[in-house]
Amino acid sequence: MKVTDDCLFMRTSSGRAWGGRGSWSWICTLAMPLVFALLSLVEDSTRMDDCEHRGDAAGALAHYLEHLGNALGMTAVLFLGSAWTFFLWRLQLPIIFNRKTRKVACILQGKWVYQSWDHLQASIEDRIRFAAGRAPAVDIELTLLLPYANPDRPYADGRLRIGIAATRDHPDAIARPGIYGAAQVWEYIRLYMQEGAAALPPNSSRRPYRLSRVGEAVRYFNPLKALKVSHPAWLLLAVPFFVLVALPVAPLLMLGDVFYMGLERILPRRRWPKELIDACDGIWDGRED
Repeated sequence: MKVTDDCLFMRTSSGRAWGGRGSWSWICTLAMPLVFALLSLVEDSTRMDDCEHRGDAAGALAHYLEHLGNALGMTAVLFLGSAWTFFLWRLQLPIIFNRKTRKVACILQGKWVYQSWDHLQASIEDRIRFAAGRAPAVDIELTLLLPYANPDRPYADGRLRIGIAATRDHPDAIARPGIYGAAQVWEYIRLYMQEGAAALPPNSSRRPYRLSRVGEAVRYFNPLKALKVSHPAWLLLAVPFFVLVALPVAPLLMLGDVFYMGLERILPRRRWPKELIDACDGIWDGRED
């Protein structure tokens, strides 16, 4: 999320899933312009059918404006139906690695937990997700073990687990996400705590959380990327894809990305607890400058 000279702020795996570019809330927002365009095409096909079978002579623009509310209403209903992802997005809190105090701290299951960096234990674990009607999906993540004394269970393990999603920067990270994904995240954190922010290599963990200007959406969804192929023979597939898919869809995705940027700026964010602000010595309180 953020890197300073004294503190590294990392998103949890659940926080990364719900907020920021590439998350579920981002995907839902990108889908809204596509849904609206699809519903508009359905309305246009209805107009053409009326002209052919019922003799309706209304113009395309007049018919579209007359039934514009249908497409807008259906899009709004779908948008409100996905609004729960935005609540999860705005509730996320980071894990703070403080080089100055040599402590790791976070809010986990509503509890304030922290550990000395020199005594922190971590592991690489498989997280299996189940959903009705789907095959189980396995996510590899870096898991931090933080001590917590539960007064109701004095003889329990006394450790809470919190995960950080594996990176996919390495070409082999998809096939072997453990050593090339989660382990790289750990090395990234260790390098920061041992040598500082100046020693950190480029990493997807430092990818901008949101757009800072509209032009970034244009570069991200540039349809010309579809023509960048490894071999000229692939152009036989790339050119039709560019003309039929990338060129008409890219402006809609850009619009959705800009809309997401606006939501990020106006939606209220969970206020950080005082313990979390104190853990980073007041360097950041979760609000953007």
